[in-house]
Amino acid sequence: MEASIKIKVPFYDLDPMNVVWHGNYVKYFEQARCALLNELQFNYPEMAKMGYAFPVVKMEVKYIRPSEFEQEILVKAKLVDSENYLHVKYLITDAVTGAKICEAQTKQMCVSLTKKTSYFELPTEVLKKLKSI
Repeated sequence: MEASIKIKVPFYDLDPMNVVWHGNYVKYFEQARCALLNELQFNYPEMAKMGYAFPVVKMEVKYIRPSEFEQEILVKAKLVDSENYLHVKYLITDAVTGAKICEAQTKQMCVSLTKKTSYFELPTEVLKKLKSI
């Protein structure tokens, strides 16, 4: 399952070199991940209703080329594994040329909201929810 969003790079995301500051890509990943979770019908409010949170516990980013003010970028998020974590891969490209800008991946661990304990395997009810889609 994957989802894509388009973003027109805003001025306030730029650094002094007039390119997107590297930390702002994390915000773009989050926006695409939220779109993906909505597609899966397992967004953050749904997780909370089930008694879980899924904090990011690992992130890897590879920056390939910069993004500039008003550039239209396409951010894709794809769920690649959901046995132990929610493992999501991202690809950011120029929306016009398709040129690769950035690749990344995150892992999100399941945590009980009431017990504040981590799960090293996704709970059965979460797996059923993800497999039903």
